[in-house]
Amino acid sequence: MLYLHPAGDAACSPLIGEHHGTWSVGAPVEDTISALHLITHGIPSRYPRMKILNSHLGGALPMLIQRMDNQLPWEAPETPEPPSVAARRMWYDTVGHGHPPALRCAAESFGTDFPYQTGAVFERAVSYITSSGLAPREADRILTANAEALFGLTRVS
Repeated sequence: MLYLHPAGDAACSPLIGEHHGTWSVGAPVEDTISALHLITHGIPSRYPRMKILNSHLGGALPMLIQRMDNQLPWEAPETPEPPSVAARRMWYDTVGHGHPPALRCAAESFGTDFPYQTGAVFERAVSYITSSGLAPREADRILTANAEALFGLTRVS
């Protein structure tokens, strides 16, 4: 398993770091960039048995995936498969800071897993999944079935 997490360096941009956006804006930009690099280099398709877990709902990837499908054929023609196909080969955590629209966008784009917080923040990271407006089946995938598939577990009845 390869777990990707932002370094917290404001995506190497003074436009972010010098304006107090290192974690609020820079982290999701770093998440998006790392996923883009994997996709354009064909890592998800070249290593289909490697489970790649992206942080923070994949950053802006859920909002940009269609744009990437449209643009990369001419911008990065060596990309081996459509970004939307490659993105579905990877895994995503549910760290959306309790924002249901972000969770729904990611779930509709490619699914989600694993909140990292503790205490009340962790409880919100879980409860917002069931109260976000996702179908119960989708919430079950996020809370149970996806983790079982990721780790090769079987559900005990």
